[in-house]
Amino acid sequence: MPRLLQILSLFAAIACTAQAADPLKVLAIGDSMTEEYAYELTFSAPDSNSTNANVRSWPELFRIFRANEVSLGPFESTGGSYVDLRNAGHEWNFGIPGMTSLNWFRLLADAPEGEALGFGYAITKDELQEQIFNTPVVVIMLGANDLKQDYDKIFNDTEEATFFNQIRNRLRAIHDWVRVNRGAQPPKVIVCTVPDVGATPQISGIYNVPAKQATTRAKIAAFNQSIIAWAASENPPATVARLDLLTDRVFDQVPFQINGTVFTLAGSQENPPTQVFCKDGFHASTVAQAYIANEIIGALNTAMGTTIPKFSDREILRNLLGLNPDRPYLDWIAAAGLAGSGMEADPDGDQLPNLMEYLLGTAPGSYSHPFSGSYAPGGSLSWLPIGTGLRFGDLVPQDSADLVTWTAVPAARISTAADGRVSVVPAAGLKRGFVRLKATVKP
Repeated sequence: MPRLLQILSLFAAIACTAQAADPLKVLAIGDSMTEEYAYELTFSAPDSNSTNANVRSWPELFRIFRANEVSLGPFESTGGSYVDLRNAGHEWNFGIPGMTSLNWFRLLADAPEGEALGFGYAITKDELQEQIFNTPVVVIMLGANDLKQDYDKIFNDTEEATFFNQIRNRLRAIHDWVRVNRGAQPPKVIVCTVPDVGATPQISGIYNVPAKQATTRAKIAAFNQSIIAWAASENPPATVARLDLLTDRVFDQVPFQINGTVFTLAGSQENPPTQVFCKDGFHASTVAQAYIANEIIGALNTAMGTTIPKFSDREILRNLLGLNPDRPYLDWIAAAGLAGSGMEADPDGDQLPNLMEYLLGTAPGSYSHPFSGSYAPGGSLSWLPIGTGLRFGDLVPQDSADLVTWTAVPAARISTAADGRVSVVPAAGLKRGFVRLKATVKP
């Protein structure tokens, strides 16, 4: 290589290195949902290997899969690395098992009286005050233990009238402490809503009277709305991460599934990747922690203007859980006696590729004609997709005037009937047109 080109290449390499952004530095204040699960073996390790956790918390997922984008600090892997209430883990992660918002409020207020771990409060606070200057953003994730401790009262409408307001006010006090302790350069603050612990098998297995469950959900939902309203009223506003959306999904999506892969809520003491909760039936497993991580990533991007990529569903299935994201299709095509036939294949010659047949619920090994009507002025073309298929992929209608250029049919020309049948109509005034379906797997 000529000398000039070598010099230019060197400068280009230096420029690229200089432009690479450092990971966003994040400090977390929380409980066992935030601590690294590697040190929570009572629920994070399978019974068959009780010293090796096989589920991960959101800080661990960040370190393993988003290390170039976000960091919770240097990682200490040896138990007992810290002299405060923490065990080991990331230097800027103050996730301490068992802590409630009241525990944290007392820790920051130098009031350890009556606290079981009060002996460690002062040294933990000192360390927090030192580390908080290392990060431009702080995540506060607390409240689940508060709800768990008093869930019986909440469920039976015997909680104190100020119960929820007290939790919110303590979160506010923690938020204010964080900002005040940074003085002239206060950090951005992410405040997490509180997961509805009634969705966990440990609690729902006991508190399962439908009417009371509905009332309890409504109270916790209102409580989270009060957190959102308070955060918006701050100057500057705190950014909110909606962790309650995950427990709403656990309640409402039956079965819990990702792109057609079905999960159980709990059941096995081995912590298999297809459980939403760990073997204790309370703590979020890797899949649930991935969605917690996504909510935090979204809040970080909003607060800091970053572009940290969220975990896609296929990434969660393949990389985080070690599952084949195409398993629903593979099982279906094998059951049809066509194992190994690809999604784009058309073994029955009906011009419908296997993936489209899967989404429409038609047989891949015999001729099918799942469409009715006509794509003509005054008419419509319709088809009936199968619900289980649409968990895995999407059917996108496209139209064209020349069979060369295809564009998605606008939503205004698509309708869905009560039974799920989808119909499309041609554009007004169209004299000649064509329509087709495009089948894709979900990202």
